[in-house]
This record gives sequence, C-alpha cells and structure tokens, in this order.
Amino acid sequence: MAASRNLSATVPLEYTAITKRSLRECIPKECFQRSYAKSLGHLAKDIALVYGTYSAATFAAAALPSVLSPLVWLMYWFFQGIFFTALWVLAHECGHGGFSDSKLLNDCVGFVLHSSLLTPYFSWAISHAKHHSYTNHMTKGETWVPARAVPGGQTPGQKLFSMRYGRQLGMVLLGLLGWWEYLRNNSGSPPQNRGQSHFNPGSKALFRPHHQPLVLASNAGMLAMLAILGVCIHWYGFAAVVRVYSVPQTIANTYLVVITYMQHTHPEVPHFDADDWTWLRGCLSTVDRSMGPWADAALHHIVDSHVVHHIFSDMPFYGAKAATPYVRAHLGEYYKAVPPREVLGSPLLGWWHEFSIQWGQNICVRKGKEGFWWFTSALKWED
Repeated sequence: MAASRNLSATVPLEYTAITKRSLRECIPKECFQRSYAKSLGHLAKDIALVYGTYSAATFAAAALPSVLSPLVWLMYWFFQGIFFTALWVLAHECGHGGFSDSKLLNDCVGFVLHSSLLTPYFSWAISHAKHHSYTNHMTKGETWVPARAVPGGQTPGQKLFSMRYGRQLGMVLLGLLGWWEYLRNNSGSPPQNRGQSHFNPGSKALFRPHHQPLVLASNAGMLAMLAILGVCIHWYGFAAVVRVYSVPQTIANTYLVVITYMQHTHPEVPHFDADDWTWLRGCLSTVDRSMGPWADAALHHIVDSHVVHHIFSDMPFYGAKAATPYVRAHLGEYYKAVPPREVLGSPLLGWWHEFSIQWGQNICVRKGKEGFWWFTSALKWED
C-alpha cells in the first residue's frame, strides 16, 4: 500500500474533476455487484473459524500439561478476538446493505450477529449512517469528533492523556470501556450530542420517532443474548464464560474503536466547520491503513479499503477491495493511505504501535490559517 505524498491535500470546494459520479465511473461495474454465494460463504467461514478456534483451544487445554494452559488461552484470545471482530464487520456490512440485495436477509443476519456480540444492531446502524453522512464534520459528525484546543494550554484531561503513563491508561480504558461508553453516552460525538444513549429510543440526537421500534428490537436482541450468557454461566460457570466469550468479545470491542480511530485520525488529515465541509471532503478525509495481509483479509478489508467504503458504503467489502486501486488512481494526491510498518516483523504489531503513537500525538485540534481543524499535541495555543 503506497501512501499519498501529501495527506493534507483536500479537494477544493468548487471542483468538478472528482465527483461521486466520476468515482463511480472509474470503478468496474462488477465491484458493485453483491453475491449471495460470496457473502454467505464468508459468513460460513467465519462461523467455522470461531467454532474451530474454540474446539482447538478446549482440546489443547485438556490434552496438554496444565502449565501450558495459560499459553493455550492467550492464543485462543488472540485469534478469537480477530474472528469475533470479523463477524462484527459482516454485521456492519448488513447494516449498510452491502451483504446482499435482500434487506430482509441483511437485517436477519446482521441482527443475529450483532446481538450475539452485544451490539444493538438497528440502533447502531442508524447512528453509524450519520457518521457516513457527516464524516469529519466538527459539529454534525458521529464518533471520534476531536476536542478543540483550549487557548493557553490543554485541559487537565488532555494534558494527562498526552503524557506517557496517561496515554497508556487511556488505551486500557478505551479497550475496556470505550465501546460501552459510546453506546451508553454517545461519547466521541460533538458536545451537544453527548449523553444520548443508543439504548434509549428517546435520544433525539440519534433517533427519530419512527426509529423507536427498531431501537426496542435492538435492546431485545441484546437482552436475549445476556439471557443466553446467564444460562451458560449456570451450566458451565462464570469463569468459563469469561474465558470463552467475554475476553475475546472485549478484544473485538477494542478492535472496533481502535480501527475506527485509525481510519479517521492522522495529524495531516483535517476536520471541517460547516462552511468548509462537503460530503466528498469528509469521505476523502478517511485513511486506508493495513494490519498485514492476513489480518486485513480476516477482517474483510475494513482497514485497507475504507476510503472506498466511505464513498460507496453499500458496496460489498470484496468489491471495495477490488475497487481501491481504481479509486486510488482517480484520486491521485487526494487519496489518503499510510503504509504498514512492521514491529518484530509483524505488520499487525506495527499497526498497534502506530496507534499508540497517534493516540499520544493527536490530543485535540486547533484551527489553521485556512480555516480547517488540525490535530495537535501542543501544550499551548498557537495563533
């Protein structure tokens, strides 16, 4: 994956060489075609991987000396965290309509998958559509809308999380609580939209009155899954459920928030006020990255073809991956990508290392001379 020479390049307001139509026309038509066989095949594969990983771990834990049991479960959590995330991504595809041409099939598959991973399917799909509609918009965006720098210095919280140990604490809290805090409190949204719960059909910043049945259905799906987990605890014990389900599910939640952060956060990628924002500018302020060939493929290319996904969110993921080279060529300097960097020979470790750097550097945003908002870690305001 080649990076743009200048990630800060932004499509001018009055610009006709690149439009949604020109982008569609540069992509082969087959990239937009959804295949029941491909999508259901990926679903079957992911379910088989989840079950196979569980079976292999339980077999190994019983067959190997007990001293090796911690290693077995560490390996289980590593792989199962990825495979849980993969199923979550397929449900995300369903919410966009990219899984198949059937809305009924999309909603059935997405509802079951997201509910099984304790995500309110319809509620989240509704708020996520807003994220796609207002990407990198400072007042209407949804998820990872940055805080504004305070004249004279950072707030105490910003200063804490810019320090080494504060940054590490923040990463731990993000993994353990970030996803739940977003669902509960709409954290990461603009200030006026915070405090709105994905579980409350009356959250006016997230839902309209006709969404109420969908929000209640999403809550029912999560309650059903919690009931299933309660039965499993009764049958197999609390520790077994935590070991088999809760730990990889928490890892999946961590991947969700970190992947989204990395897709929309870079010191050279701006956010916009209403007067400077356009839908296309927002879409093209998304960053393609890579976790390495294996992880990218396992996660259905949600990381390395995200620019295309933001432009055509109902395109199937296998189409978005195939379309990326065409879009990259058409966009030229306006295509944003960061090449993978390996740590100990692993691009996945390199991706996590890059996250730790970005997490410490991109504390808040301040306004540049052109009127855009740019990330900064500076302790003092610069005019």
